[in-house]
Amino acid sequence: MRIILDTEKKTITVPWNYQKKLDEYNKMVMQISNDETKKKTFKGFIDEIWQECMEESDKRLVTGKKPSSSGASK
Repeated sequence: MRIILDTEKKTITVPWNYQKKLDEYNKMVMQISNDETKKKTFKGFIDEIWQECMEESDKRLVTGKKPSSSGASK
């Protein structure tokens, strides 16, 4: 699932079906553990993934490709 953090606009963009996916994940958690404390919230899920990525930022940092200049000659 792709989640986009825009540091200029201060927005977080999630897929249109994010809540459905989170609900499905939490349903699975309850079927396996029956433990309400293991369910994820929007903020909890984002925070957990962010912390995991930051702990290994040397492995998980991905630099985007430079945009090609359309119509420019080489």
